[in-house]
Amino acid sequence: MDFITRTLALVSAAFLVVGVGNRGGVENASTTTTSTSAVTATGSSPLPVYRPAPTTTTTYAIPSTARCGQWWGLAIELGWQEQDLDTLDYVMWRESRCDPSQHNTKLNKDGSTDIGLTQINDRSWCLPTRWYPNGYLQSVGVLSSLGCDELFDPATNLKAAKAIYDYSRQNEGRGFEAWEL
Repeated sequence: MDFITRTLALVSAAFLVVGVGNRGGVENASTTTTSTSAVTATGSSPLPVYRPAPTTTTTYAIPSTARCGQWWGLAIELGWQEQDLDTLDYVMWRESRCDPSQHNTKLNKDGSTDIGLTQINDRSWCLPTRWYPNGYLQSVGVLSSLGCDELFDPATNLKAAKAIYDYSRQNEGRGFEAWEL
């Protein structure tokens, strides 16, 4: 075998071992998440050069008991901590059976609806209130428009759930308070 063929075989084996490209659909799979950032400045104005932080890699095992393991990698990328994934998994399973298209339009007595993977309540979090005239999730930059349809996107829903979790930790001392846990 020539050098290039051996190198490609070793790289392929390494990807297979760490599960690169696998979002957790296989039980007990390890997932590696790498994040980098870069800013490019154009034009004639002198801007400071942004140096990205060193690449970070997080490796974690998805337990065989995970019901929504396909969403764990995305949750980690969006800022969820590994120690919260078991509870987040429970919330996603209980609320939507891991289906981001779920929309509860009939169960709430106040007429509000619950949307997406984590069933975020529209009246509480994304519709205008007296405290947040544009909606809470809009005011913290999670949603870009008035209304809640963006919450059907799994990434937006998990980002919104993280914002609600953080709000709850800051104000009530418990992160999953909004889900009555």
